[in-house]
Amino acid sequence: MAVERPTFHESWYRVAELRPRLRSAVQTYRQFFRGRTWHVLQDPSNNQHFRLDEAGYHFVALLDGRRTVREVWWLCNDDLGDRAPTQGEVINVLGQLYTSNLLHSDLPADAAGMFENYRKRVRRQIGGYFTNLLFMRIPLWDPDRFLERWLKLFGLAFTRWAFVLWAALLVVAGGQLVGRGEELFSRVSGVLDPGNLFLLYLSFAGIKALHEMGHGFASKQFGRVEGSGGEVHTMGIMLLVFTPVPYVDASSSWAFRSKWHRAIVGAAGMYVELAVAAVAAIVWANTSPGLLNALAYNMIFVASVSTLLFNGNPLLRFDGYYILSDLLEIPNLSKRSRDYLYSLVKKYVYGVKHTPTVIRSPGERWWLPVYGVASTIYRVIIFAGIILFVADKFFFIGAMFAIAAVISWVFIPTGKFIRYLSSSNELHRVRPRAVSTSLAFFALVFALIGAVRWPDRARAEGVVEPRNIALVYAESDGFVETFVESGGRVTPQSPPLVTARNPELEAERAYLLAERELTLIRRNEADVGEIALAQSLTERLVALDEQLTRLDDRLDALRVRAPIEGTWNAPAVERLEGVYVRRGDRVGMVADIDDLIVRAIADQKIGPRIESEIGEQGEVEIRVKGRPDLELSGTIARVLPAGYQRLPSAALGYFAGGSTQVAVDDETGTKTVEPFFEVQIEVSPSQLSQVQLLSGERVVVRFEMPARPLAHQWWRALRQLVQRRFQI
Repeated sequence: MAVERPTFHESWYRVAELRPRLRSAVQTYRQFFRGRTWHVLQDPSNNQHFRLDEAGYHFVALLDGRRTVREVWWLCNDDLGDRAPTQGEVINVLGQLYTSNLLHSDLPADAAGMFENYRKRVRRQIGGYFTNLLFMRIPLWDPDRFLERWLKLFGLAFTRWAFVLWAALLVVAGGQLVGRGEELFSRVSGVLDPGNLFLLYLSFAGIKALHEMGHGFASKQFGRVEGSGGEVHTMGIMLLVFTPVPYVDASSSWAFRSKWHRAIVGAAGMYVELAVAAVAAIVWANTSPGLLNALAYNMIFVASVSTLLFNGNPLLRFDGYYILSDLLEIPNLSKRSRDYLYSLVKKYVYGVKHTPTVIRSPGERWWLPVYGVASTIYRVIIFAGIILFVADKFFFIGAMFAIAAVISWVFIPTGKFIRYLSSSNELHRVRPRAVSTSLAFFALVFALIGAVRWPDRARAEGVVEPRNIALVYAESDGFVETFVESGGRVTPQSPPLVTARNPELEAERAYLLAERELTLIRRNEADVGEIALAQSLTERLVALDEQLTRLDDRLDALRVRAPIEGTWNAPAVERLEGVYVRRGDRVGMVADIDDLIVRAIADQKIGPRIESEIGEQGEVEIRVKGRPDLELSGTIARVLPAGYQRLPSAALGYFAGGSTQVAVDDETGTKTVEPFFEVQIEVSPSQLSQVQLLSGERVVVRFEMPARPLAHQWWRALRQLVQRRFQI
């Protein structure tokens, strides 16, 4: 692989006569990455590390405090030839060693100016304690002796047999949770309730303490295996979004020769967390609601969320990042990925001829750009989520963090970029091209975002239902005798769907008939001479006839008929035979499945826009869940105003896999947390004849709004987000 490495450097005269040497406390460890030998320099007194390739280490090893840098460089050229470090690389190595406080040298004024980065780094580190409030670290204790004392016991956790027991524990815990997934996930929304915050923090702090101890004991254990390294001298408190949690500095494991040992040290915290989560899952599954059960649930939640979003995710510089870096054998993965992206822009866009390459093996050419882009996007998403979380609890502090994020992510990088374009020596020969291409790029971006109109679409979930649907209820009390099987076509003139019998009503009717017969006889006798009695008995006959009419209506109601024409749907009707049903009990439904509509649920963000920007008779696209190849078109029939909080079907709610948040305490799963708009959509009969839609199927409806620039769409989304979360 050809690499452009200019031999000479314009600042060489500043360091050529220096006589530096490594500090006496510096230790050296050998490592192998992708078939190449590397050397790690470590100073145990300040826990600083620096990694060198063979050529760089050859140069540094010759620095003894007596030879000048010039003399050592010439010796390297004699020994290594073309593999010897160039003058620029020598200056870079000296500067980084000085920055890491691994180099001892009396610097003249001009050389000290070159290495001013060290003092800037120290000032940034000190200032970080006050400015980086989201992740402030406060060292408190040297745990090395404690870890050494208990290593014989807890070091056993990192043996092969311990790993087998750990895996078995996870299997047992998983078996305890089988069939309880709905119960497990239904309680997530209550984790941040004020009454649960103390238990949540107690679980968080305890698990993180064990997590960090896992790193410490693993570092000591494999340091003993390798015969060197593994010291852990710093443990303290980290303010993670104002929440104090323990942390430990196990960076001495970076000097381990085996990448697997380094990866295990990085994974030790998650290894311990998962074991704790497994024990907590077993306790939670076998205890009734109470303090112990709630504490176990919080421990499960903390171990899973923190591991997935932070520690186990390689896109953030936590445990997963160092594990991935070690397994890929790509040291400084994050920094080198950014440097590689910058070098691509400099070389292919700005035309800088001599750009130092960061690629050391063919595989890195793919990993570095992918990781650089993915980690940047994920970091922005995570920090935005943290800012919103803080703003939910402390609006003013969250607003200040948002302002600080805009300054640090937008204004400061913009200022540095402008300074780079205007004054960097690297662009001395290509500055006009760099400035013009940069201006053209930003002009293009601004045009694409602020001027070009892009499609503006919104989606909402819906459910397919018959337009004409009627629930069938028992209209009178009685024992079910006969019924019509579910699935047939029925009309109001069809035989009764359900026929019941009420012996009490029948007996009462027989009694009234007998009494009427007796009253009629007595009235006929009174017609002869007792006119007043005959008139009274006639009124009694009228009253009895009215009672019989009402009783006949109740008896007729025992024969339940179809209220509309459609398909009879009553899957449980067979179980009603011989069962006593009361008036108002539901026995089934009749629906016209040949005339279907879609009832879509639009939230407060898109509901008003559908009503004002599309309106009735607007065209929409429909996709059926589980049938992605099927695409239908529909027409908006009605947009019902906001205020509804009962879903047309429980299938649209969270508990049934839908996207609408429903109240946790609602047993039906249809009561929504926020009011919604209901959009009723008609599908043309021609499409229904070609595609068999089933009543109850979930669909996704796409609404096509008027096209707008992306800047307008993003601003509206941001405004809606702020209004929705903070009720502004």
